[in-house]
Amino acid sequence: MEATPPKVSYLTLPHKSQLAILCLARLADPLAQTSIQSYMFYQIRSFDPSASDAQISTQAGILISAKTAAQVCTGMLWGRLADSGLGGRKLVLLIGLLSCCVTYLGYGLSKSVTAAVIWQVLGGALSSNVAITRCVVAELNPEKRFRTKALLLLPLFANAGNLIGPLVGGLLSSNAENASASAHPYLGPNLFVSAIYFVAAVGVLVGLEETLEGWNHAQETYLQRLWKRIAGYFAGKGALHHSYEAVGSEDPSSPLTTGPALESATPQSQFEKLPFWRMWTPNVLCTMLSHFIITGHLGTFTSLWAIFLSTPVGSTEQQQLPLKFNGGLGMLPRHVGFVMALLGAIGVVLQLIVYPVLQDRFGTLKIWRTSLLVFPVVYLFAPFPSLIASTSTNTTPVTTVLVWLSVGFVVALFIIGRTGVTPATTLLINDCTPHPSVRGTIHTAGTVIGNLSRSIFPVVALVIFGRGLEIGYVGLAFWSLFGLAVLAYLASAWVKEGSNGKEIVITDNRPRI
Repeated sequence: MEATPPKVSYLTLPHKSQLAILCLARLADPLAQTSIQSYMFYQIRSFDPSASDAQISTQAGILISAKTAAQVCTGMLWGRLADSGLGGRKLVLLIGLLSCCVTYLGYGLSKSVTAAVIWQVLGGALSSNVAITRCVVAELNPEKRFRTKALLLLPLFANAGNLIGPLVGGLLSSNAENASASAHPYLGPNLFVSAIYFVAAVGVLVGLEETLEGWNHAQETYLQRLWKRIAGYFAGKGALHHSYEAVGSEDPSSPLTTGPALESATPQSQFEKLPFWRMWTPNVLCTMLSHFIITGHLGTFTSLWAIFLSTPVGSTEQQQLPLKFNGGLGMLPRHVGFVMALLGAIGVVLQLIVYPVLQDRFGTLKIWRTSLLVFPVVYLFAPFPSLIASTSTNTTPVTTVLVWLSVGFVVALFIIGRTGVTPATTLLINDCTPHPSVRGTIHTAGTVIGNLSRSIFPVVALVIFGRGLEIGYVGLAFWSLFGLAVLAYLASAWVKEGSNGKEIVITDNRPRI
């Protein structure tokens, strides 16, 4: 009778120093994004003080979608480079972190919406950080019991970024309603963000090992290996020669260690590539479709919610309850930052304490589908705090308490749903990989599809939000998300847990299921 393997905890994971570097890299993107959300309304107003609330809402949608739209255009290129001997995971991640370091400095110095959009586009086009960090974490932990726990670290640190980012944006930016008196009122939070990216880039450079299958870890430095590949390519040497290691198995050995079993493996079979077109199995397509819809409403809500919090409070005139009411909550950046930080704080607690217990008991797929049912309720009730805020012309303690309680209800409910969905989606995307040779491409495809969703839905939702403000229905955009959330649940019925690279086996240069 085989002994039951010891229970895995975060403290027993291998490669802790490398995981720490990857977690810092994963923290940076949501930290940067949520930092901007906390002051975006006032930043756009500082560019053009005469702009109406509806115009600001539309411009915010364009600004939010600019980076993700650029990532859609270049993401698959970075994924293929990460899977190539000419690039590798480490180089692609390093380029992405350094480019974000520079572009957020430029964003903080922007003086117009156009300049801000350009910097966002550059940052998106030159980075694919989320996909590569997921890929490397999975390859550092090939055994399932370690891999599941390690991959859960990424949404945990993403939630930490969601906690820290709004506080950074709200406290380090100008909190005056008219920020034009300062030369660069929003440079402070972007300096902080750039510093995080720089520290992560240094960590990747000096402390992260390459995990690309077929990469020789023992004999040369990273720069020497990279130079040999570039020189060999331009010299027309044909096939490059490597030493080979198995990283896609369930064997508990690390992909960074060698042994007799690995030395006896056949190099050609170990590093065989699955054709790009063949990786799109039915389960991959279903998983990506669900991911597209889910990412669309999750990413749209956080952006829409931040703009809603900053929008001035509406009046009771022309209200026709229960659906026709107008205005937001009129919060300054520091207050918006606090509310948005609640999203991260609750998420960290749930991710650290509650989710692992539920995941062990019910499994990934059941938690994922059940959590999807929470979002229609969230989006149905999300705009009603503005109705409470508009009931009194003068703010009273009772009104303030009721507003904050209603905001807390919406935030808590949203985080409960997101905590169940986000880590599970990460695991499902990783495990739907049909063959180890396309793992980087699969993760990049997931990121590109998510970015495509975040490029489309926020723009549409914020345009609807602006139109809703004009006609007196502030909840119109939120209720549109309600329909999207229902569609996401229906799409989840076709998704199943994959075999993490074992669905297709290549024999005699032919993929076989």
